[in-house]
Amino acid sequence: MSHSHFLYCACWDPWNMRGKRLIKTMPGLPNQRARSSSIGMILKNQNSFLLAIKPPSTSKGILPNRKYGYRLRSREPPDASGEFIEISPGYTLTRSKEHLSVTLGEEFFERKRTTEEPAPPFVPRSPVKLETEDVITDLEEQIAELTDMMEQLRRDHQASRKLLEKDMEEKCNEMQQEHENKIRELQEAHCAELQALQVQNKKELRTERASAQEKMEGMQKEYKYLKNAFRMYQDSVSDEMEEKWLRRQAEWKKSERTEREKALLQQKQELMKKFEMEREQLKKSSQSDNSTTNKLYQQEKEEYIKQHQEDVEQIKELQNIKESLEADLKEKEQILKALTTTMQNTQGELKREKSNLLELEKNIQQKISAVELKHQLNITSLSDENAVLRRKLITKSEEAFNERIRQRSQLSGLL
Repeated sequence: MSHSHFLYCACWDPWNMRGKRLIKTMPGLPNQRARSSSIGMILKNQNSFLLAIKPPSTSKGILPNRKYGYRLRSREPPDASGEFIEISPGYTLTRSKEHLSVTLGEEFFERKRTTEEPAPPFVPRSPVKLETEDVITDLEEQIAELTDMMEQLRRDHQASRKLLEKDMEEKCNEMQQEHENKIRELQEAHCAELQALQVQNKKELRTERASAQEKMEGMQKEYKYLKNAFRMYQDSVSDEMEEKWLRRQAEWKKSERTEREKALLQQKQELMKKFEMEREQLKKSSQSDNSTTNKLYQQEKEEYIKQHQEDVEQIKELQNIKESLEADLKEKEQILKALTTTMQNTQGELKREKSNLLELEKNIQQKISAVELKHQLNITSLSDENAVLRRKLITKSEEAFNERIRQRSQLSGLL
């Protein structure tokens, strides 16, 4: 540490003093007075500091120790622990979080001379007393100037605080107006969108209703046409089947009768011929062999049996034809039943289409109500979010304002 008589820190000049000399003392010279200036302080920490000066005490206790200082107002609790730094003999710096003090002791004014320096002459006590009084008056003047400066800084701080409050209020009003304009624009856009959706839904409902009505009318016309066609087809099929059946039945009966008559007539003729021939042969050869007559009789019998079998087969064929006709009739009846079932199915589909149309109308109404509810919820959520953002903005502005006030108060307290 240098033992210079000028105490000055070039890094700190808040009032633009431009490096004025603060205190100049010449220990050992009784007739020389101290030169006063505005400020006497050395700062190591530029962000947090406060000036307080403790005047030196005489060796015989002529002047009591007095401490001059200014305590900064702080929201934090005062810290009792302080840091003591001995800068030079008789020059002690006490530093804490909110207080800074300098103590000048007797050793600062009465330093011990080295062996090379000559011994100081005898000095009476009265000049020393005058010198210390001059130092005290200089320090009091500096303290008064510092208090004036602190008062000026306080007034400047209050003015800047009012200006900041006014700016903050204007910004808050601007942001509030902007937010209200945005909310108004969103509400107008929402109303326009809601109206457009309602118009679109009404148009879609009308188109769907018209298309469903057209479809239903077309299906009704088609149903009537199918019903009439089915009736006509049923009548025609039944008439045709009846006519065919009657025709076939008549033909079958007629053919059966004719064939039977032909067969009987043929058999009769053949039998008559055979009988005549046999009678003639019997007449001619009454005395023929029994064996030949038996053989002939057996042959005739076999032929008669064969003819009878052929007749039975023809009867079976006619029965098969009758069964095939009955099967065709059953198929036609099944086709008729299938047509009736299709008609019933078309009627069921028509009923289902009507129910689907009603459900579609209900779904469209539900969708419209859901869209309205959704937009209502969006409006409420936006209003809630607006309130939350407003509270956050107010809290942030208050925190920023309090932080600025705290920084200004710290700077003003340190200055």
